[in-house]
Amino acid sequence: MKTQKIVRIFLWTAFAVYGFALVYILFLGRIGSFPYESFREYLKYSVNLIPFKTVWEYVLDYMARGSWVLTLAIRNIGGNFILFFPMGMLLPCLFPKTQQFRKTVLISLCTILCVELIQLFLCLGIFDVDDLILNVSGWLLGFAVLKIPFINKILKKIYILPGTETQAA
Repeated sequence: MKTQKIVRIFLWTAFAVYGFALVYILFLGRIGSFPYESFREYLKYSVNLIPFKTVWEYVLDYMARGSWVLTLAIRNIGGNFILFFPMGMLLPCLFPKTQQFRKTVLISLCTILCVELIQLFLCLGIFDVDDLILNVSGWLLGFAVLKIPFINKILKKIYILPGTETQAA
């Protein structure tokens, strides 16, 4: 029982640190970067509703300009994908009801859509459907890792992932 409590404290601590890091990366680290004359101009250049437009632009830029664009593309695309990967693993470990795929999809979509809208209305980023797709995909990949049978079994054995006996309590 003591081991379970230590594991829970570790998970909650990891979740808190990760949460603070997300808030910094998504919001606080972007304060003061408003190079536009008006909110209308900002909206004109800060909304992308065409799926994979940004990804495709990186591919075209790489083909036209060379390898320096590749670093930027990997940072943006990979960063957006990896950013919510831990959330896909942490939430089911902390909240057993989120171990269902349907709930995970709904929670990830709603959370990331809210993040994108907050960034847009606070002028702290770009509302990009590609970010939404990549963030949700990363979240779902993190969730999928937990569903790999041997990983799932190990995580339950070391009390990281609640088992069915813990869910009933």
